[in-house]
Amino acid sequence: MENKKGYYAIIPANVRYDESLTPNAKLLYGEITALCNEKGFCWANNKYFAELYKVSKVSISKWISQLKSSGYVNIEIIYNEGSKEILNRYIRILNDPIKEKLKDNNTLINSTMNNIIDRNRIEKKKLYKLKKKENKIKYRTNVTLKEKEFNKLIEDYGEEQTAIILDKLANYKGSNDKKYKSDYRAILLWVIDAVKAVPITKDDHYGMCEAEVKFHEEQRRINNVPS
Repeated sequence: MENKKGYYAIIPANVRYDESLTPNAKLLYGEITALCNEKGFCWANNKYFAELYKVSKVSISKWISQLKSSGYVNIEIIYNEGSKEILNRYIRILNDPIKEKLKDNNTLINSTMNNIIDRNRIEKKKLYKLKKKENKIKYRTNVTLKEKEFNKLIEDYGEEQTAIILDKLANYKGSNDKKYKSDYRAILLWVIDAVKAVPITKDDHYGMCEAEVKFHEEQRRINNVPS
């Protein structure tokens, strides 16, 4: 038959295993779902189905009656005005398996998206907690370190020596109105050596120890500041 439609057919389990339906009625149900894909309803008449399956129109009528009586399809008949002549017949699937499939797919998609959103929220919370951990803590009024940086100083130099190191940096920053992007880096570059070293007397350096002098001379050189 030239007018065969290429839409896919669906025969759900409740139709496939319904013992009250003949096998051909189940096959016809699949054909009806395929035609419903086009317009939302099946417009084909009994002649169309009879030619398609090479059976009589009476057989088609019996199969449709089985589907209707079992509650799988709804039939709407449009008559010519003022007569009993059938103008159109519309067959619609009840509990449309295509719509149900789309509904299931949408539910699955929504569920998946919600899971992704929930996972993203969890990851953001973890990241926030991690960043919060990385936030610098004030160990002196003007000296801030990350917790891991402070713990590393304690591990390497002990609590007493670390306290002296922090006091040294705090006093220097306070008296010179000095700020560092990283107090920890300043500690590693010169404060530790300054604590260990014996201060030297230099008029132009106001009693800074040699480690401090070298550090600040290097900073001036990097920033192209004349001595």
